[in-house]
Amino acid sequence: MQPRPQNLLHGQRPVTATPREYRRAHWSKRRKIAIAIALLIVFAPIVTVGWYAWSITNAIGDAQDVAVVDFPERREPINDGLGNQQHALTASPVPTDESNDDPSSLDVARGLISARTGGENTSPSAVWPDKLYLNILVVGLDTRPEGGDQNADVIIIARLDLEAKTMNSVSLPRDLLVEIPGYGEGKINGAYGIGADEDPESRVAGIAKLRETIEHNFGIPIDDYVMIDFEGFKEVVDAVGGIDINVPTRIVDKAFPTEDYGTRTLVVEAGPQHMDGEMSLAYARTRHADSDDQRRERQMLVIRALFEKGRELGTITRVADLITALSDAAQTSFHWNEQLALAALALNMDESLIHMSNLEQPLIQPGTSSTGAWVYVGDPGAISAFIESALSGKEAVSRSVGPAGT
Repeated sequence: MQPRPQNLLHGQRPVTATPREYRRAHWSKRRKIAIAIALLIVFAPIVTVGWYAWSITNAIGDAQDVAVVDFPERREPINDGLGNQQHALTASPVPTDESNDDPSSLDVARGLISARTGGENTSPSAVWPDKLYLNILVVGLDTRPEGGDQNADVIIIARLDLEAKTMNSVSLPRDLLVEIPGYGEGKINGAYGIGADEDPESRVAGIAKLRETIEHNFGIPIDDYVMIDFEGFKEVVDAVGGIDINVPTRIVDKAFPTEDYGTRTLVVEAGPQHMDGEMSLAYARTRHADSDDQRRERQMLVIRALFEKGRELGTITRVADLITALSDAAQTSFHWNEQLALAALALNMDESLIHMSNLEQPLIQPGTSSTGAWVYVGDPGAISAFIESALSGKEAVSRSVGPAGT
């Protein structure tokens, strides 16, 4: 084979490459394509995750501005339910600048990593150095898009032991007859609406009135609150991909209320059920087939199932959806650093250390109010002692609800 000239004059036709050189150039091109594809495979997920992470951090930052509202200062001493007054506790302290109440995207990313890995910044002793436990008021609001009465349909007092990492809670019946400070006798679920009407411009007036009512009647000091509107509850459940509940008994409610104030027939079959947001909300609300006590047990099952599903949340896309849904549906007094500490506790809390109880008969009995309304009545001192006993976990309490209906 004749060697090719090394230099070509202008206008001269180049000599054709040899087969070996052609194959070498061909394989070089294929290697470049393969490398490009490999890089795309490697970096595409990183870019996608990065985009979703950016979305999450921004969503969290926006949610802090919308959902975090502090309790106001208490207006009166706390009655322990036995006629004795305790010194009024101040509102939960407003976090310092170190708590990053308006966190940047970097703060959010660091916090999420710390919560997941159990970092020192999210340890209970660092966030609540002077607290052994927290009493948390959990409230579910029953509101309508077009307005009307605002009532607390779900009222739960939960105690989170920061050292033992346990959580005990008690559900109070919404029809429990109590004394609402400054108003008089009434159902406990009406305290929220009364407070909201007293100060319509305040986003926390209703929950503050409910706290005041609980502390006035039972002497249980409330440190913080978590409040969720049922109108947004459906989106929260859908954001986690639905929840799983083992329904104890078949339910047929032929007068289940609809959003337009009509009725329809609701059927929920017994056994393991996967529920989306609409079904889980209907399951928690129905009561015509049995009683308000059974409805409260269903509400506890739904809350526990949602808690369990939240702990198992795996995909980053669902995390973003959940944060968005919560920002529209939830309000809390917990600030950013406290939320991270709660998340860290929840991720590492064993299910056997979570106990849910109901305040029910024979401690309370059906009765009528002075206006003739159907209510539950009971001795405030006995109810106070039961609640404290249940929250402290010192005694066996009334029917506890196991994991998701088991």
